[in-house]
Amino acid sequence: MSETNSATSSGPLIARADFQYRWRVYLLFIMLFGYGLWSARDGFIKWPEENRQHQLDRDRGKPASEIEVDHNQAAILINQALGILLPVVSLPLFIWLMYRSRGAYRLENNVLHLPGREPIPVDKIQALDKSRWEKKGVAVVEYQDGSAAPQKATLRDMVYERRTTDLIVERIEKALGGTGAPEQGAASEG
Repeated sequence: MSETNSATSSGPLIARADFQYRWRVYLLFIMLFGYGLWSARDGFIKWPEENRQHQLDRDRGKPASEIEVDHNQAAILINQALGILLPVVSLPLFIWLMYRSRGAYRLENNVLHLPGREPIPVDKIQALDKSRWEKKGVAVVEYQDGSAAPQKATLRDMVYERRTTDLIVERIEKALGGTGAPEQGAASEG
């Protein structure tokens, strides 16, 4: 492997929320909420009205070949359930996914700053669990807070800018002496 240049290895690293992640969240919300509204319209308004109209046509003696088939009750109930469930679920999901990508990861002057957490000095980091790093892009930093209580913080390279998050994880790993993930069972031993 080649060595990184001095600007990359010593300057501050800031990983902001990933643009693609945020757009995927927006798109997911629009799809869930929109499909929920569409299902509500079909389940509560359109399909029951079409069934009433078909019944009126049958009552008026219109030939059966000219009358469309009724929407079955199961389809109406499914659309009603989706019309209620999807909008109700989509908004909290959207809020949680956007909250998850707030702020930025920042590694500056050997201090790791993560959204919603106190700054973590790199010398307080005890382990870096990269067991899910290759497949999922998730690294867990194990450290001691100011009261010496063990804490864990998660770094995700899908939620924040991938290259910069990778560099932050790489720097933490170098600060730990390249040990990375603790051995299986080592974390459970007292």
